[in-house]
Amino acid sequence: MTLLLHLIQMKNRIFGHLLPLRTAEKARDFFLTPRRFPVRMWEKEKEAQGRRFAINDCLSAITWGTSKRKILLVHGWESRATQLAGFVDPLVLNGFQVVAVDAPAHGFSLGKQSTPLMFAEAIQTVDQQIGPFNGILGHSMGGSAVGINLSNGLNYEKTVLISSPSSMINVLQRFAQLIGLPPKSASTFIRLVEEAVGVPAKNLDIAEKLKGLQHDGLIIHDIDDQEVPFGDAASINRSWTSSKLILTRGFGHRSIVRQPKVWNEVAAFFSNMAAGHHISRPAK
Repeated sequence: MTLLLHLIQMKNRIFGHLLPLRTAEKARDFFLTPRRFPVRMWEKEKEAQGRRFAINDCLSAITWGTSKRKILLVHGWESRATQLAGFVDPLVLNGFQVVAVDAPAHGFSLGKQSTPLMFAEAIQTVDQQIGPFNGILGHSMGGSAVGINLSNGLNYEKTVLISSPSSMINVLQRFAQLIGLPPKSASTFIRLVEEAVGVPAKNLDIAEKLKGLQHDGLIIHDIDDQEVPFGDAASINRSWTSSKLILTRGFGHRSIVRQPKVWNEVAAFFSNMAAGHHISRPAK
């Protein structure tokens, strides 16, 4: 545990008892406001190889390759499109165009706060503007957003979920525990986030939403993930009858998307697709 986290926990334990609503409000704002970290050199290099374009006035995306067969990449919380750069070359070499979107309040996209539903809406917008896509990959919160859209009718021949939570209520509870919120302030924090998102957290149970899904799925999760327990992957895999689960070790939650072993597993999975498949979009 870092000294900063220890201090945050101490502060929240004290003020969570004295000022539970105010403490919960601050926790909500902290939870919904992603930090933006410096862009690394390898990201800049991959950015220079792609073509950056605007999806609309708020959303930015980048693409590599020119094939009519397309794969959409969706990053996780406090990440950005170029942090999935390692997947690009193996997919392009296997005959795909790769599109990666910056979610709201991430990367080059505008905004100060974001939610799982905003991630999901960004995916829908990209699909409407430049789809259809043959396959989709989501990491962490991006995987949750993919799951939400799959349950709402978007359909791909193949889907990859990496380090994805199975339940948003569990995400909120783990966050409240991590920052040291006492029970009353924690329950208020969850209610405030639900109000901001617009739906109860229990309605964003990804494992439940993927029950009965027929198209092929690949779930990749690290046993040493300290942010999203690998049990979440097992839960999703149990619900998704046509999925395959691959567990890794030693990569953690974020570094897993920077591993050649993972890039190659994903490229091999997607390369086994019929060339003519298209998304079946939900009725408007």
